[in-house]
Amino acid sequence: MHTFTEFVDKKSRESKTHLKTIKRVLEENGFTVDGFMDGEDPYVFLHSSDDQLSFDGVRIYKIGDILAFRAQKEKDTHPYGKAYSLDIVEMFNDLISENGDEEKSGKQVIKAIVNEFKTFFEKSREAEKQLKTAEIEQERGDASDDGSGKAVIQNTVLDFGNMARSKMN
Repeated sequence: MHTFTEFVDKKSRESKTHLKTIKRVLEENGFTVDGFMDGEDPYVFLHSSDDQLSFDGVRIYKIGDILAFRAQKEKDTHPYGKAYSLDIVEMFNDLISENGDEEKSGKQVIKAIVNEFKTFFEKSREAEKQLKTAEIEQERGDASDDGSGKAVIQNTVLDFGNMARSKMN
């Protein structure tokens, strides 16, 4: 019979193995990635190649059996905003059920992961650009008019992660 500690240690080792695999896959596809595996909460930091963003990259970590990621200002700070899931097992199972070829499905999962992060950074740049434009217009007093005689000002107090994710959809 296994103890709870043995169970937790096994889950921790599995998490680190999965994170190291993600790190390697992303590096092989041209991303800059740092691994932080020594702490209580291991994670991988994926650097954004876009220096116009207000954050330097995303933290990728395990929550239960799935991977998740969140925007993070610097590689050694805490993430902020909404966490997005990256259920690689589900992706793989969906693809394998469609085409039945494990190797082909694995390559498609890698491509999907790479595209997910590229799209996230692109949509984040667009969202931040919209926020900056709205802030500038608000500072100038350029509120739009909805025809009712009341000024309509875009709310710039948003959860940035939600806005970037909605741009992806």
